[in-house]
Amino acid sequence: MDKIVIFFSSVFGTGYIKYASGTFGSLVGILLWVLFVPDTYIFQVFVLAAIFIISVLFSSLAENIYNKKDDRKIVVDEVAGMWCSVAFLPKTFMFLFAGFLLFRIFDIKKPLFIKKIQKIRGGFGITIDDVVAGILANVILQIARFVIY
Repeated sequence: MDKIVIFFSSVFGTGYIKYASGTFGSLVGILLWVLFVPDTYIFQVFVLAAIFIISVLFSSLAENIYNKKDDRKIVVDEVAGMWCSVAFLPKTFMFLFAGFLLFRIFDIKKPLFIKKIQKIRGGFGITIDDVVAGILANVILQIARFVIY
């Protein structure tokens, strides 16, 4: 069971990349979004809910395995955050790249109240700061989309 938790919480092992594991987890998240998530917005709501639940569960279990709060090997939360950053947007290079860039900036810098949210314990705390960073990125992109189009 531990191997399954480690496999999915590290997003197929990308969490074990020595440097920038969160960035690599985010890149895998973008790839999974492009390949497997359809453009139907109502379906995306269910996909986002599912990845949130999966991330909370697997992050919580992995945190117990690693015996360390928010271990850097846990990157499934990056996938959840990344998906939030590009949800309900066209799957164009511009939006995907901007979503990735904004999400990584907000995930690393943790502006506004995101840093406080990260202090919540367990899998929920691991996941929610990334989801909020993704939502913040998405709001900016939605505004840009409205202005551009």
